[in-house]
Amino acid sequence: MNKGVLAGAKLPALPEAGRLVVGFSGGADSTALAHWLMGQVPKERIVLAHVNHLLRGEEAQRDQHFAEDFAKRHGLPLEVLREDVARLAQERGQGLEECGRAVRYGFFSRLAPEKDDRVLTAHTANDNAETVLLHLCRGAALEGLCGIPYQRGKILRPLLEVSREEIEAYCRENGLSFVTDSSNLSDSFARNRLRHQVIPLLESFNPRFIQTAGQTAALLCADRDHLAAEARELLERAGNPWGLEAAVLSSAPEALRSRALKLFLEEAGCRLERKHLALAERVLQEGGGADLPGGVSLGRSQGVFWALPTGTGEGYQMPVKIGENPLPGGKILVLREKIQTKGENSEKIQNLLFKNALDYDIMTRTLEVRTRRPGDGFAPAGRGLRKTLKQLFQELRIPAPLRNSLPLLVCGGDIAWIPGAGAGEGFQATEKTGKILTVEVKKG
Repeated sequence: MNKGVLAGAKLPALPEAGRLVVGFSGGADSTALAHWLMGQVPKERIVLAHVNHLLRGEEAQRDQHFAEDFAKRHGLPLEVLREDVARLAQERGQGLEECGRAVRYGFFSRLAPEKDDRVLTAHTANDNAETVLLHLCRGAALEGLCGIPYQRGKILRPLLEVSREEIEAYCRENGLSFVTDSSNLSDSFARNRLRHQVIPLLESFNPRFIQTAGQTAALLCADRDHLAAEARELLERAGNPWGLEAAVLSSAPEALRSRALKLFLEEAGCRLERKHLALAERVLQEGGGADLPGGVSLGRSQGVFWALPTGTGEGYQMPVKIGENPLPGGKILVLREKIQTKGENSEKIQNLLFKNALDYDIMTRTLEVRTRRPGDGFAPAGRGLRKTLKQLFQELRIPAPLRNSLPLLVCGGDIAWIPGAGAGEGFQATEKTGKILTVEVKKG
């Protein structure tokens, strides 16, 4: 290895400005990263970030002093956070490792608030292989076997294809001293037992195990990303205004169906474990309903698989205005005013706006949004008949648990628009309409 060169390290195209916050423990990995980065970008952009977890007494203080000395010697700014992680973990009911990680990444995020800021951590190929093995031992789906991502949001890991052996050689060849965390030497931690006992054994079968594990994880990531894209397309095909078409979802291959279900329920606010996904699958196939963590109820009725906040169904009534109007339950009613240009006709209006176009010229009375009431009826525009809302909702296949929270746009006491049914008779836009009101309900 040439002096000053860290083979395998890489940076993506960076914004021309913005902070580069380096997670700096003072260990070999972060020391090598900070030193290498100074040769890649102007030093003025680099900020070192050190967290003292107050877990290792004098050794933790030694690490902090090392970080301060390194920053001073190389002319780099340093930000230090001192946090009693043991106390915080107890207060939060978390493990030390989980709490420490949350503290670190929260600190890094606060130091990189701007759009062009980035956070760089010194995870290596060894860390990646250890993570894959840990997930495999604990039982993992494809996501867990993909290892550590090279990039996630603002977080970059330039050393992810560099082995720890190469890191230490780089430090030696560049005269870089570093500190060693004594907890990394203890086999009381599962990751350390893998590092000290399991990986050397695997390397006796394949000396390039670390690199091979990283290559395998990269291949699995490509498979995962493809399946995720297919699952998203499945959701789009199965989507209807009230949830998902159960028949479309049920007929899909299991690998896609489970991913689509997971996406759908997470977007609804669920906190999912494998057992919850299995419960959702059972409801999809057999019907009925269930409550999931995160305050979400799900069910299948009238051929629709749906999910909504637990307890949805309380009635409401409120005034609305042009723009976005937040609704109970997390949805948003969006009203937009549009001036009809000369030559447009009602057929074009209906095709363009999917029956959600109203004649704003005649809507001079107060606009409100409310839920259904006993005795409500509605005459869909152009159909020449009037129906009770119960009849209409059955025709539209709106699942019963969603009906009491469905937003109805009301003008002067008359229902002017219903999701899925469109404008009411007398409120629809025509070729004579000057100002059009469009209506949309979207997720919050």
